[in-house]
Amino acid sequence: MSNRLFEQVGGVISVILKGKNQERIINMALARGIYIWNIKKTDEGMHLRVRSNGFEALKNISDENGCVLEIKDKKGLPFYKNIIKRRLGFISGALIFIGALYLLSSFIWFIEISGNKTVDKSRILVAAAKQGVYQGAAKWKFNRNEVEESLLRELSELTYIKLDISGVKAKIEVVEKILPRNEITGPCHIVAAKDGVIDQVLLLDGEAKVKEGDVVARGDILISGIVVPQSSPYITGLEDIDLEPYTVRARGDIKARVWYEGYGECKLKSEKTIYTGKQARKIYIETPGKNIIIKGGQASPFQLSSEKTTRKVIKTPVGEFGICTVTFQEQVKEIIEYSESEAVEIAKDKAIKTIISKMGQKTIKDSKTEIISSPSDPILRVKVSTEAIEDIASAEPIIVGENSN
Repeated sequence: MSNRLFEQVGGVISVILKGKNQERIINMALARGIYIWNIKKTDEGMHLRVRSNGFEALKNISDENGCVLEIKDKKGLPFYKNIIKRRLGFISGALIFIGALYLLSSFIWFIEISGNKTVDKSRILVAAAKQGVYQGAAKWKFNRNEVEESLLRELSELTYIKLDISGVKAKIEVVEKILPRNEITGPCHIVAAKDGVIDQVLLLDGEAKVKEGDVVARGDILISGIVVPQSSPYITGLEDIDLEPYTVRARGDIKARVWYEGYGECKLKSEKTIYTGKQARKIYIETPGKNIIIKGGQASPFQLSSEKTTRKVIKTPVGEFGICTVTFQEQVKEIIEYSESEAVEIAKDKAIKTIISKMGQKTIKDSKTEIISSPSDPILRVKVSTEAIEDIASAEPIIVGENSN
C-alpha cells in the first residue's frame, strides 16, 4: 500500500527498451540504484516500469549502449501538473461553482406549509420567521426541535407541528386542534330558528307551546323548558298545595313549512369576452438591476388579451434572481343576444342558486317563478319562491329568574 502511494506521489513511467544487450542495461541500472520492476520481455522489446526520478539515468545508460527507450505511459501526480496548468481557469471556475452551490444550499429558499385549514398561512410564516425560519435563512442558525416547540407555544390553535428540511426547502406540516362544539347541557327552551307554519310537533321533554297549523316567528318558544305541574284528578288532597314550576332541558322535533325567495336577472343583450385559443409567451431573466428579455416582445402582440405570469425566483443577500414567463392569451369581444325564454331560464338558475345558499340544500323540488320586469326593460328580472319542510327547533338556555309566561 505504501509503495503504491509513493509511486502515485513520485510518478511512474512505463517504457519499452529496444535494442541489443537489454539484460546488460537492466543490470547496470540496478547496480546504480535505479528501481525497476514489472520487467517483461516480448517480441516488441523489454517492457518495464521505472520511477520518474530514475528515468533520466536509465535513458542515459540506454543511449550509451545503443538502445532506444520508448515511453509507453505516465502516471502519478507530477504528470498532472501540466494538465492542471493548462486548465487552471476551468478548474478554478468549477471549484468556485461547487463552493457557491454548496454555500447556497446551506440556506432556506422555499417554505411550504401544509395541513392548515382555519389557521392563516401568514400567521405560521410570521411565527416561523421569529424563530429564524424564513426565505434566505441559514440552516445553522436555528434548531428544528426548538422551532417546533416555539410554534406550538405561540399558535394555540395547533396541536402538532413538524419541520422538515429537504435541500433548500423547509416543509412545515401542522395539525389543528379539534375544538368541541358549544352544546347546551342545562335547562333550555326550544325556540324557532326561522319563520314558518308548524307542520309537526313531537314532544320529548318540556311543555309544548305550539300545535300544528300555528304561525311562528323566529325566536318564538316552541317547547318551554319551564314546566308547571298540573294537579291530577286521580290524586286527592293536593288541591290546597301550590305546585312550584321546575326547569328541564326541553327536547323535541318541530317541523314547519318555510318559504324562501330568490332573485335573478339576465341581460337580453350582452357583450362577452371569449378566448380564441391563440397565445404568445415572453420569457425574461429577473435580476436586481434590470430584466433581460430572452424571448418575445415587451408588450402583448394581441389587441385584447389576458396575462398569466409564472415566476421562479431565488432570494439572495444581494437581491432576487429568477426566470419569469408571461403568457398572453388572445381575447375577442362577442355580442350575445338571448330570447325571453332563454333569459328566464338563466335568471331562474341564478335565483335558485341564491335559494340553495339560504336553504343549505342542493336541490329544490317545487318552485314558482314570477317575472317582475317590464317587457321594455333591457334586463329580465325574476323572483323565484319555494316551500320546504324543515326542522326549525333550536335550543336556547333558560335565563335565571325567567317565568313561564
